[in-house]
Amino acid sequence: MNNLRFIFKIIIKCFRLLLRMLIIILNFTPKLLRKLADTIHKRLRFSISFKMTAVYTFIFSSTLLILSVSLIIGFRAFLINEAQSDLTKYSTVAISYAKSDKGLQSFNYSAFANIEYVTLSVFDENENLVYSSKNDKKDISFHKDTKASPVITDLNQQFIFVNTKYKLNNKIFFLQTSKTLNKENEYLAIFAAIIFIVNLFSLIITLGFGSRASKKMLLPIKNMTKATRAISINALEKRLNVSTSHDELKQLAETFNEMLDRIQSSYEMQNQFVSDASHELRTPIAVIQGYANMLYRWGKDDKAVLDESITAIKSESYNMQQLVEKLLFLARSDKKTQKIYKEDFCINELINEIIKETKLIDVNHEISSDINEELSIYADKNLLKQALRIFIDNSIKYTPIGGTIKLNSYIKKSNLTIEIIDTGIGIAKNDLPHIFTRFYRCDKSRAKESGGTGLGLSISKWIIGKHNGSILVESKLEMGTKITIGVPMKKE
Repeated sequence: MNNLRFIFKIIIKCFRLLLRMLIIILNFTPKLLRKLADTIHKRLRFSISFKMTAVYTFIFSSTLLILSVSLIIGFRAFLINEAQSDLTKYSTVAISYAKSDKGLQSFNYSAFANIEYVTLSVFDENENLVYSSKNDKKDISFHKDTKASPVITDLNQQFIFVNTKYKLNNKIFFLQTSKTLNKENEYLAIFAAIIFIVNLFSLIITLGFGSRASKKMLLPIKNMTKATRAISINALEKRLNVSTSHDELKQLAETFNEMLDRIQSSYEMQNQFVSDASHELRTPIAVIQGYANMLYRWGKDDKAVLDESITAIKSESYNMQQLVEKLLFLARSDKKTQKIYKEDFCINELINEIIKETKLIDVNHEISSDINEELSIYADKNLLKQALRIFIDNSIKYTPIGGTIKLNSYIKKSNLTIEIIDTGIGIAKNDLPHIFTRFYRCDKSRAKESGGTGLGLSISKWIIGKHNGSILVESKLEMGTKITIGVPMKKE
Protein backbone atom coordinates (compact mmCIF):
# COMPACT_ATOMS: atom_id res chain seq x y z
CA MET A 1 0.00 0.00 0.00
CA ASN A 2 2.85 2.36 0.90
CA ASN A 3 4.59 1.50 -2.36
CA LEU A 4 1.48 2.43 -4.31
CA ARG A 5 1.25 5.78 -2.53
CA PHE A 6 4.91 6.43 -3.20
CA ILE A 7 4.50 5.61 -6.90
CA PHE A 8 1.37 7.75 -7.07
CA LYS A 9 3.22 10.74 -5.52
CA ILE A 10 6.06 10.33 -8.02
CA ILE A 11 3.55 10.26 -10.90
CA ILE A 12 1.87 13.42 -9.60
CA LYS A 13 5.24 15.21 -9.26
CA CYS A 14 6.25 14.18 -12.76
CA PHE A 15 2.91 15.38 -14.10
CA ARG A 16 3.33 18.76 -12.35
CA LEU A 17 6.87 19.05 -13.69
CA LEU A 18 5.68 18.32 -17.23
CA LEU A 19 2.86 20.82 -16.80
CA ARG A 20 5.31 23.53 -15.66
CA MET A 21 7.62 22.77 -18.57
CA LEU A 22 4.68 22.98 -20.95
CA ILE A 23 3.64 26.36 -19.50
CA ILE A 24 7.23 27.66 -19.83
CA ILE A 25 7.41 26.45 -23.43
CA LEU A 26 4.07 28.07 -24.23
CA ASN A 27 5.24 31.34 -22.67
CA PHE A 28 8.46 31.38 -24.67
CA THR A 29 6.89 30.19 -27.95
CA PRO A 30 5.58 33.64 -29.04
CA LYS A 31 8.97 35.21 -28.29
CA LEU A 32 10.79 32.52 -30.23
CA LEU A 33 8.37 32.87 -33.14
CA ARG A 34 8.81 36.64 -33.07
CA LYS A 35 12.60 36.31 -33.08
CA LEU A 36 12.39 33.80 -35.90
CA ALA A 37 10.14 36.14 -37.91
CA ASP A 38 12.53 39.06 -37.28
CA THR A 39 15.50 36.95 -38.36
CA ILE A 40 13.74 35.87 -41.56
CA HIS A 41 12.68 39.44 -42.24
CA LYS A 42 16.28 40.68 -41.81
CA ARG A 43 17.61 37.90 -44.03
CA LEU A 44 15.09 38.79 -46.74
CA ARG A 45 15.94 42.49 -46.77
CA PHE A 46 16.98 42.73 -50.37
CA SER A 47 18.52 45.83 -51.89
CA ILE A 48 16.53 48.27 -53.99
CA SER A 49 18.59 47.22 -57.01
CA PHE A 50 17.60 43.58 -56.52
CA LYS A 51 13.94 44.52 -56.03
CA MET A 52 13.90 46.69 -59.15
CA THR A 53 15.54 43.94 -61.21
CA ALA A 54 13.15 41.32 -59.83
CA VAL A 55 10.06 43.43 -60.51
CA TYR A 56 11.04 44.37 -64.06
CA THR A 57 12.14 40.80 -64.80
CA PHE A 58 8.79 39.50 -63.56
CA ILE A 59 6.91 42.01 -65.72
CA PHE A 60 9.09 41.19 -68.73
CA SER A 61 8.75 37.41 -68.22
CA SER A 62 4.97 37.70 -67.77
CA THR A 63 4.73 39.71 -70.99
CA LEU A 64 6.91 37.18 -72.80
CA LEU A 65 4.79 34.31 -71.48
CA ILE A 66 1.57 35.91 -72.70
CA LEU A 67 3.08 36.69 -76.09
CA SER A 68 4.54 33.19 -76.40
CA VAL A 69 1.27 31.48 -75.53
CA SER A 70 -0.54 33.77 -77.97
CA LEU A 71 1.95 32.96 -80.73
CA ILE A 72 1.71 29.19 -80.10
CA ILE A 73 -2.09 29.28 -80.09
CA GLY A 74 -2.12 31.42 -83.23
CA PHE A 75 0.39 29.16 -85.01
CA ARG A 76 -1.67 26.06 -84.10
CA ALA A 77 -4.82 27.73 -85.42
CA PHE A 78 -2.94 28.59 -88.61
CA LEU A 79 -1.79 24.95 -89.08
CA ILE A 80 -5.31 23.59 -88.50
CA ASN A 81 -6.76 26.14 -90.90
CA GLU A 82 -4.23 25.15 -93.59
CA ALA A 83 -5.03 21.47 -93.04
CA GLN A 84 -8.76 22.19 -93.39
CA SER A 85 -8.13 24.11 -96.61
CA ASP A 86 -6.17 21.18 -98.07
CA LEU A 87 -8.90 18.71 -97.13
CA THR A 88 -11.56 20.96 -98.63
CA LYS A 89 -9.61 21.07 -101.91
CA TYR A 90 -9.28 17.29 -101.95
CA SER A 91 -13.03 16.95 -101.32
CA THR A 92 -13.86 19.33 -104.17
CA VAL A 93 -11.63 17.43 -106.60
CA ALA A 94 -13.03 14.06 -105.52
CA ILE A 95 -16.69 15.16 -105.86
CA SER A 96 -16.03 16.73 -109.28
CA TYR A 97 -14.44 13.52 -110.50
CA ALA A 98 -17.26 11.38 -109.04
CA LYS A 99 -19.92 13.42 -110.83
CA SER A 100 -18.13 13.12 -114.16
CA ASP A 101 -19.12 10.71 -116.91
CA LYS A 102 -16.84 8.06 -115.54
CA GLY A 103 -19.12 7.45 -112.61
CA LEU A 104 -18.47 6.52 -109.04
CA GLN A 105 -17.22 2.99 -109.67
CA SER A 106 -14.38 4.12 -111.92
CA PHE A 107 -13.14 6.72 -109.39
CA ASN A 108 -9.46 6.14 -108.61
CA TYR A 109 -9.27 6.21 -104.81
CA SER A 110 -5.76 4.85 -104.83
CA ALA A 111 -4.52 8.26 -105.94
CA PHE A 112 -5.40 9.63 -102.46
CA ALA A 113 -3.58 6.74 -100.83
CA ASN A 114 -0.32 8.29 -101.98
CA ILE A 115 -1.04 11.56 -100.12
CA GLU A 116 0.70 11.39 -96.78
CA TYR A 117 -1.50 11.52 -93.66
CA VAL A 118 -4.71 11.99 -95.78
CA THR A 119 -7.60 9.51 -95.97
CA LEU A 120 -10.64 9.79 -98.24
CA SER A 121 -13.80 7.84 -97.38
CA VAL A 122 -17.30 7.64 -98.91
CA PHE A 123 -20.38 6.79 -96.80
CA ASP A 124 -23.96 6.22 -97.94
CA GLU A 125 -26.98 7.92 -96.44
CA ASN A 126 -27.07 5.29 -93.69
CA GLU A 127 -23.48 6.19 -92.79
CA ASN A 128 -22.13 2.87 -94.01
CA LEU A 129 -18.68 2.83 -95.51
CA VAL A 130 -18.72 2.44 -99.30
CA TYR A 131 -15.19 3.28 -100.43
CA SER A 132 -11.96 4.32 -98.71
CA SER A 133 -8.43 5.15 -99.81
CA LYS A 134 -7.11 3.39 -96.74
CA ASN A 135 -6.39 -0.30 -96.96
CA ASP A 136 -7.25 -0.98 -93.31
CA LYS A 137 -10.95 -0.12 -93.08
CA LYS A 138 -11.59 -1.35 -89.52
CA ASP A 139 -10.84 1.93 -87.83
CA ILE A 140 -12.79 4.09 -90.28
CA SER A 141 -16.01 5.60 -88.88
CA PHE A 142 -18.23 8.49 -89.82
CA HIS A 143 -17.92 11.71 -87.78
CA LYS A 144 -20.93 13.96 -88.03
CA ASP A 145 -20.17 17.05 -85.97
CA THR A 146 -16.93 18.33 -87.46
CA LYS A 147 -17.85 22.04 -87.57
CA ALA A 148 -18.04 22.46 -83.80
CA SER A 149 -14.73 20.68 -83.22
CA PRO A 150 -12.75 19.88 -86.39
CA VAL A 151 -9.94 18.28 -84.35
CA ILE A 152 -10.83 14.88 -82.86
CA THR A 153 -8.56 12.69 -80.75
CA ASP A 154 -8.81 9.02 -81.55
CA LEU A 155 -6.39 6.20 -80.67
CA ASN A 156 -3.98 8.67 -79.07
CA GLN A 157 -3.79 10.58 -82.33
CA GLN A 158 -5.33 13.84 -83.42
CA PHE A 159 -7.37 13.94 -86.63
CA ILE A 160 -9.04 16.69 -88.57
CA PHE A 161 -12.17 15.90 -90.61
CA VAL A 162 -14.03 17.63 -93.42
CA ASN A 163 -17.46 16.19 -94.46
CA THR A 164 -19.12 17.00 -97.75
CA LYS A 165 -22.63 15.87 -98.72
CA TYR A 166 -23.42 15.26 -102.39
CA LYS A 167 -26.04 13.50 -104.55
CA LEU A 168 -25.19 10.99 -107.27
CA ASN A 169 -27.64 8.87 -109.31
CA ASN A 170 -30.47 9.93 -106.99
CA LYS A 171 -28.54 8.64 -103.99
CA ILE A 172 -27.12 10.60 -101.05
CA PHE A 173 -23.44 10.15 -100.24
CA PHE A 174 -21.06 11.67 -97.71
CA LEU A 175 -17.49 12.30 -98.68
CA GLN A 176 -15.23 12.44 -95.60
CA THR A 177 -11.61 13.56 -95.89
CA SER A 178 -9.42 13.21 -92.81
CA LYS A 179 -5.86 13.91 -91.93
CA THR A 180 -3.65 13.13 -88.96
CA LEU A 181 -2.01 16.13 -87.31
CA ASN A 182 1.31 14.43 -86.61
CA LYS A 183 3.18 16.68 -88.97
CA GLU A 184 1.46 19.83 -87.67
CA ASN A 185 2.18 18.81 -84.07
CA GLU A 186 5.84 18.38 -84.95
CA TYR A 187 5.91 21.87 -86.45
CA LEU A 188 4.15 23.20 -83.35
CA ALA A 189 6.62 21.47 -81.01
CA ILE A 190 9.59 22.89 -82.93
CA PHE A 191 8.03 26.37 -82.89
CA ALA A 192 7.35 26.14 -79.12
CA ALA A 193 10.93 24.97 -78.47
CA ILE A 194 12.34 27.89 -80.46
CA ILE A 195 10.17 30.36 -78.54
CA PHE A 196 11.18 28.79 -75.21
CA ILE A 197 14.89 29.07 -76.06
CA VAL A 198 14.47 32.68 -77.23
CA ASN A 199 12.56 33.56 -74.05
CA LEU A 200 15.16 31.89 -71.86
CA PHE A 201 18.00 33.83 -73.47
CA SER A 202 15.95 37.03 -73.27
CA LEU A 203 15.40 36.54 -69.53
CA ILE A 204 19.09 35.85 -68.93
CA ILE A 205 20.08 38.96 -70.87
CA THR A 206 17.42 41.00 -69.06
CA LEU A 207 18.65 39.83 -65.66
CA GLY A 208 22.26 40.65 -66.49
CA PHE A 209 21.76 44.04 -68.09
CA GLY A 210 18.85 44.93 -65.75
CA SER A 211 20.97 44.32 -62.67
CA ARG A 212 23.82 46.46 -64.02
CA ALA A 213 21.46 49.19 -65.19
CA SER A 214 19.63 49.34 -61.83
CA LYS A 215 22.92 49.52 -59.93
CA LYS A 216 24.11 52.31 -62.21
CA MET A 217 20.82 54.17 -61.80
CA LEU A 218 21.01 53.88 -58.01
CA LEU A 219 24.68 54.82 -57.81
CA PRO A 220 23.81 58.43 -56.78
CA ILE A 221 21.98 57.01 -53.74
CA LYS A 222 25.12 55.13 -52.75
CA ASN A 223 27.15 58.32 -53.11
CA MET A 224 24.53 60.21 -51.11
CA THR A 225 24.78 57.62 -48.33
CA LYS A 226 28.56 58.00 -48.18
CA ALA A 227 28.25 61.78 -48.14
CA THR A 228 25.65 61.81 -45.36
CA ARG A 229 27.79 59.51 -43.22
CA ALA A 230 30.61 62.03 -43.50
CA ILE A 231 28.37 64.87 -42.27
CA SER A 232 28.62 65.63 -38.56
CA ILE A 233 28.42 68.57 -36.17
CA ASN A 234 32.04 69.36 -36.93
CA ALA A 235 31.55 68.98 -40.70
CA LEU A 236 28.19 70.59 -41.44
CA GLU A 237 29.63 72.36 -44.47
CA LYS A 238 29.70 69.14 -46.54
CA ARG A 239 27.08 68.89 -49.27
CA LEU A 240 25.86 66.24 -51.70
CA ASN A 241 27.20 66.40 -55.25
CA VAL A 242 24.34 67.07 -57.69
CA SER A 243 26.38 67.72 -60.83
CA THR A 244 26.15 64.12 -62.10
CA SER A 245 22.40 63.66 -61.58
CA HIS A 246 19.66 64.89 -63.88
CA ASP A 247 16.56 63.15 -62.54
CA GLU A 248 14.44 62.89 -59.38
CA LEU A 249 17.55 61.99 -57.36
CA LYS A 250 18.94 65.42 -58.18
CA GLN A 251 15.84 67.00 -56.68
CA LEU A 252 16.24 64.81 -53.60
CA ALA A 253 19.91 65.79 -53.24
CA GLU A 254 19.10 69.50 -53.70
CA THR A 255 16.34 69.25 -51.08
CA PHE A 256 18.74 67.49 -48.72
CA ASN A 257 21.37 70.19 -49.28
CA GLU A 258 18.79 72.88 -48.56
CA MET A 259 17.87 71.08 -45.35
CA LEU A 260 21.56 70.97 -44.38
CA ASP A 261 21.80 74.71 -45.10
CA ARG A 262 18.91 75.36 -42.73
CA ILE A 263 20.37 73.06 -40.08
CA GLN A 264 23.79 74.71 -40.36
CA SER A 265 22.24 78.17 -40.19
CA SER A 266 20.16 77.22 -37.14
CA TYR A 267 23.16 75.62 -35.47
CA GLU A 268 25.31 78.67 -36.08
CA MET A 269 22.54 80.95 -34.82
CA GLN A 270 22.20 78.80 -31.72
CA ASN A 271 25.94 78.90 -31.09
CA GLN A 272 25.95 82.64 -31.64
CA PHE A 273 22.96 83.04 -29.34
CA VAL A 274 24.65 81.01 -26.56
CA SER A 275 27.91 82.89 -27.07
CA ASP A 276 26.21 86.30 -26.97
CA ALA A 277 24.10 85.38 -23.95
CA SER A 278 27.20 84.13 -22.12
CA HIS A 279 29.03 87.33 -23.02
CA GLU A 280 26.15 89.51 -21.81
CA LEU A 281 25.91 87.61 -18.53
CA ARG A 282 29.67 87.54 -18.00
CA THR A 283 29.91 91.33 -17.59
CA PRO A 284 27.34 91.85 -14.80
CA ILE A 285 28.55 88.73 -13.00
CA ALA A 286 32.13 90.03 -13.13
CA VAL A 287 31.00 93.45 -11.85
CA ILE A 288 29.01 91.92 -8.99
CA GLN A 289 31.90 89.62 -8.11
CA GLY A 290 34.35 92.55 -8.16
CA TYR A 291 32.27 94.70 -5.82
CA ALA A 292 31.63 91.73 -3.57
CA ASN A 293 35.40 91.15 -3.24
CA MET A 294 35.92 94.84 -2.58
CA LEU A 295 33.32 94.76 0.19
CA TYR A 296 34.91 91.64 1.63
CA ARG A 297 38.34 93.25 1.79
CA TRP A 298 37.79 96.77 3.08
CA GLY A 299 34.25 97.93 2.30
CA LYS A 300 32.70 96.81 5.59
CA ASP A 301 33.98 99.80 7.50
CA ASP A 302 33.97 102.34 4.62
CA LYS A 303 30.46 103.75 4.12
CA ALA A 304 31.28 105.30 0.72
CA VAL A 305 32.60 102.03 -0.65
CA LEU A 306 29.62 100.19 0.86
CA ASP A 307 27.10 102.54 -0.78
CA GLU A 308 28.89 102.40 -4.13
CA SER A 309 29.07 98.60 -4.05
CA ILE A 310 25.42 98.17 -3.09
CA THR A 311 24.31 100.58 -5.84
CA ALA A 312 26.45 98.81 -8.47
CA ILE A 313 25.36 95.33 -7.39
CA LYS A 314 21.72 96.39 -7.43
CA SER A 315 22.07 97.92 -10.91
CA GLU A 316 23.88 94.93 -12.39
CA SER A 317 21.47 92.44 -10.84
CA TYR A 318 18.59 94.40 -12.38
CA ASN A 319 20.32 94.27 -15.76
CA MET A 320 20.81 90.52 -15.34
CA GLN A 321 17.14 90.10 -14.45
CA GLN A 322 16.09 92.03 -17.56
CA LEU A 323 18.43 89.98 -19.75
CA VAL A 324 17.23 86.67 -18.31
CA GLU A 325 13.58 87.64 -18.74
CA LYS A 326 14.21 88.58 -22.38
CA LEU A 327 16.09 85.33 -22.99
CA LEU A 328 13.24 83.34 -21.47
CA PHE A 329 10.74 85.23 -23.62
CA LEU A 330 12.69 84.46 -26.78
CA ALA A 331 13.14 80.82 -25.73
CA ARG A 332 9.37 80.46 -25.25
CA SER A 333 8.76 82.12 -28.60
CA ASP A 334 11.21 79.74 -30.32
CA LYS A 335 9.48 76.74 -28.74
CA LYS A 336 6.06 78.25 -29.58
CA THR A 337 4.98 78.10 -25.95
CA GLN A 338 4.61 81.85 -25.44
CA LYS A 339 0.93 82.48 -24.73
CA ILE A 340 -1.03 85.14 -26.61
CA TYR A 341 -4.35 86.39 -25.24
CA LYS A 342 -6.14 88.55 -27.79
CA GLU A 343 -9.09 90.79 -26.91
CA ASP A 344 -10.94 93.84 -28.17
CA PHE A 345 -9.70 97.15 -26.70
CA CYS A 346 -9.27 100.79 -27.68
CA ILE A 347 -5.82 101.55 -29.01
CA ASN A 348 -6.07 105.28 -28.19
CA GLU A 349 -6.39 104.41 -24.48
CA LEU A 350 -3.23 102.26 -24.67
CA ILE A 351 -1.33 105.06 -26.45
CA ASN A 352 -2.37 107.61 -23.81
CA GLU A 353 -1.38 105.17 -21.06
CA ILE A 354 2.12 104.62 -22.55
CA ILE A 355 2.67 108.41 -22.99
CA LYS A 356 1.57 109.11 -19.42
CA GLU A 357 3.82 106.41 -17.92
CA THR A 358 6.78 107.49 -20.05
CA LYS A 359 6.47 111.12 -18.92
CA LEU A 360 6.59 109.96 -15.30
CA ILE A 361 9.79 107.98 -15.96
CA ASP A 362 11.56 110.39 -18.30
CA VAL A 363 11.48 114.18 -17.88
CA ASN A 364 14.37 114.96 -20.21
CA HIS A 365 12.45 114.52 -23.48
CA GLU A 366 9.26 115.90 -24.93
CA ILE A 367 6.87 112.96 -25.41
CA SER A 368 3.55 113.66 -27.16
CA SER A 369 1.09 112.52 -29.83
CA ASP A 370 -0.01 114.45 -32.92
CA ILE A 371 -2.84 112.07 -33.85
CA ASN A 372 -4.48 109.39 -31.74
CA GLU A 373 -7.74 108.18 -33.23
CA GLU A 374 -10.33 106.33 -31.16
CA LEU A 375 -10.09 102.86 -32.64
CA SER A 376 -10.95 99.34 -31.48
CA ILE A 377 -8.45 96.58 -32.20
CA TYR A 378 -8.35 92.82 -31.58
CA ALA A 379 -4.89 92.03 -30.14
CA ASP A 380 -2.94 91.06 -27.03
CA LYS A 381 -2.91 94.31 -25.10
CA ASN A 382 -0.01 93.47 -22.79
CA LEU A 383 2.28 92.16 -25.55
CA LEU A 384 1.49 95.11 -27.82
CA LYS A 385 2.23 97.50 -24.96
CA GLN A 386 5.52 95.67 -24.34
CA ALA A 387 6.52 96.06 -28.00
CA LEU A 388 5.69 99.78 -28.03
CA ARG A 389 7.55 100.28 -24.74
CA ILE A 390 10.66 98.73 -26.30
CA PHE A 391 10.52 101.16 -29.24
CA ILE A 392 9.93 104.13 -26.90
CA ASP A 393 12.80 103.09 -24.59
CA ASN A 394 15.16 102.85 -27.58
CA SER A 395 14.10 106.33 -28.69
CA ILE A 396 14.76 107.69 -25.18
CA LYS A 397 18.20 106.03 -25.02
CA TYR A 398 19.39 107.37 -28.37
CA THR A 399 17.73 110.80 -28.37
CA PRO A 400 19.68 113.66 -26.83
CA ILE A 401 18.24 115.52 -23.84
CA GLY A 402 15.60 117.99 -24.95
CA GLY A 403 14.68 115.95 -28.05
CA THR A 404 11.11 115.03 -28.99
CA ILE A 405 9.41 111.65 -29.32
CA LYS A 406 6.06 111.29 -31.07
CA LEU A 407 3.68 108.33 -30.68
CA ASN A 408 0.79 108.44 -33.22
CA SER A 409 -1.97 106.00 -34.21
CA TYR A 410 -4.47 106.18 -37.08
CA ILE A 411 -6.19 104.09 -39.78
CA LYS A 412 -4.48 103.53 -43.11
CA LYS A 413 -5.87 101.13 -45.74
CA SER A 414 -8.16 99.42 -43.19
CA ASN A 415 -5.18 98.68 -40.90
CA LEU A 416 -4.05 100.26 -37.69
CA THR A 417 -0.87 102.31 -38.17
CA ILE A 418 1.32 103.24 -35.20
CA GLU A 419 4.25 105.63 -35.60
CA ILE A 420 7.20 106.23 -33.24
CA ILE A 421 9.12 109.30 -34.41
CA ASP A 422 12.18 110.67 -32.59
CA THR A 423 14.85 113.28 -33.18
CA GLY A 424 17.68 111.06 -32.01
CA ILE A 425 21.10 110.18 -33.39
CA GLY A 426 19.60 107.93 -36.07
CA ILE A 427 20.76 104.57 -37.45
CA ALA A 428 23.44 104.07 -40.09
CA LYS A 429 22.34 102.69 -43.43
CA ASN A 430 24.56 99.63 -43.05
CA ASP A 431 23.03 98.83 -39.66
CA LEU A 432 19.36 99.07 -40.68
CA PRO A 433 19.03 95.47 -42.05
CA HIS A 434 20.42 94.02 -38.78
CA ILE A 435 18.66 95.96 -36.03
CA PHE A 436 16.18 93.13 -35.36
CA THR A 437 18.94 90.50 -35.09
CA ARG A 438 19.43 89.18 -31.58
CA PHE A 439 22.30 90.79 -29.62
CA TYR A 440 23.05 93.15 -32.51
CA ARG A 441 23.88 96.69 -31.44
CA CYS A 442 24.79 99.54 -33.76
CA ASP A 443 27.16 101.35 -31.43
CA LYS A 444 28.78 99.02 -28.93
CA SER A 445 30.10 101.81 -26.68
CA ARG A 446 26.81 103.72 -26.51
CA ALA A 447 24.85 100.51 -26.08
CA LYS A 448 27.02 99.60 -23.14
CA GLU A 449 26.43 102.98 -21.56
CA SER A 450 22.67 102.75 -22.06
CA GLY A 451 22.49 99.21 -20.74
CA GLY A 452 21.12 97.70 -23.95
CA THR A 453 21.33 93.98 -24.64
CA GLY A 454 20.31 93.89 -28.29
CA LEU A 455 17.26 91.69 -27.60
CA GLY A 456 14.44 94.23 -27.28
CA LEU A 457 13.86 94.81 -30.99
CA SER A 458 13.88 91.03 -31.63
CA ILE A 459 11.09 90.67 -29.07
CA SER A 460 9.15 93.55 -30.63
CA LYS A 461 9.44 92.04 -34.08
CA TRP A 462 8.17 88.68 -32.80
CA ILE A 463 5.17 90.34 -31.09
CA ILE A 464 4.19 92.35 -34.17
CA GLY A 465 4.69 89.25 -36.34
CA LYS A 466 2.33 87.23 -34.13
CA HIS A 467 -0.30 89.91 -34.80
CA ASN A 468 0.27 89.52 -38.57
CA GLY A 469 1.69 93.01 -38.61
CA SER A 470 4.60 94.73 -40.35
CA ILE A 471 7.42 97.07 -39.28
CA LEU A 472 9.06 99.74 -41.45
CA VAL A 473 12.13 101.57 -40.16
CA GLU A 474 13.30 104.87 -41.72
CA SER A 475 16.33 106.61 -40.25
CA LYS A 476 19.04 109.15 -41.03
CA LEU A 477 22.09 109.88 -38.94
CA GLU A 478 21.80 112.93 -36.66
CA MET A 479 18.23 113.51 -37.92
CA GLY A 480 16.17 110.86 -36.17
CA THR A 481 14.29 107.64 -36.71
CA LYS A 482 10.72 106.83 -37.76
CA ILE A 483 9.23 103.43 -37.05
CA THR A 484 5.91 102.59 -38.72
CA ILE A 485 3.93 99.58 -37.45
CA GLY A 486 0.95 98.16 -39.36
CA VAL A 487 -1.46 95.81 -37.57
CA PRO A 488 -4.80 94.35 -38.79
CA MET A 489 -7.68 95.75 -36.76
CA LYS A 490 -10.17 92.88 -37.01
CA LYS A 491 -10.07 89.23 -36.00
CA GLU A 492 -8.84 87.04 -38.87
